[in-house]
Amino acid sequence: MTLTKNTEILRAEVAAHIKADALVRGSYWKPNENAVGGQGSFISCLTHSHEAPPAFERFGLPVAVLRIAEHIFEALPDDEGIAFFAALPDAVGRDGKDLSRVHWGFLAAELRALPQTKDTAQTVIDPVVEGMELLSIGEEWPDARAAYATAYAAHAPCAAYACAAAYAAAYAAADAADAAYAATDAATRCADRVAYAYAAAYAPYAEAAARARLRQRDTLLALIAAA
Repeated sequence: MTLTKNTEILRAEVAAHIKADALVRGSYWKPNENAVGGQGSFISCLTHSHEAPPAFERFGLPVAVLRIAEHIFEALPDDEGIAFFAALPDAVGRDGKDLSRVHWGFLAAELRALPQTKDTAQTVIDPVVEGMELLSIGEEWPDARAAYATAYAAHAPCAAYACAAAYAAAYAAADAADAAYAATDAATRCADRVAYAYAAAYAPYAEAAARARLRQRDTLLALIAAA
């Protein structure tokens, strides 16, 4: 476990990158002659590369949390994306916070945000939410239950995006062979699929998808702040 650190440096560097107009969606770090030496996306502005681990090593920001943040940032309008990046240091708040379980809380919150269904989709989603909530408070989700939820969500003949989101979350806990990668990959896929599932339930699509992304941003920042 690595706790948050160098938070005041994080605050200063985030402010400097915003002032230099360095945030660019869909771009790895590209050097130029601005005040911070380049431009790039959410993670790139924290690491001056396309890799997340340097931000974990320097600031204690877990890779899974950063990948979720990047995924949300890429789907936000420019002004909202900049505001999201600017809000990160205030959400972190201080050194010494453990953010290692934030991604589980995010997955649980996203699955809870899905509209309630009357078909078998809800029977897929509910046990996965329970598992994510256990993991988010540092308790264990028994391997057998996680594996069952994964298999059930993968093959359930019900609301496709809802089950895909549940599968993505369950997969993160069930794949013990490469847990760090699985959690990161599943969290970002869950963010995407829940946004689509949420949007599919409402019209028009574009407005619903935009609301989903803003909710995801606010959820992630709140979980980081509360850790």
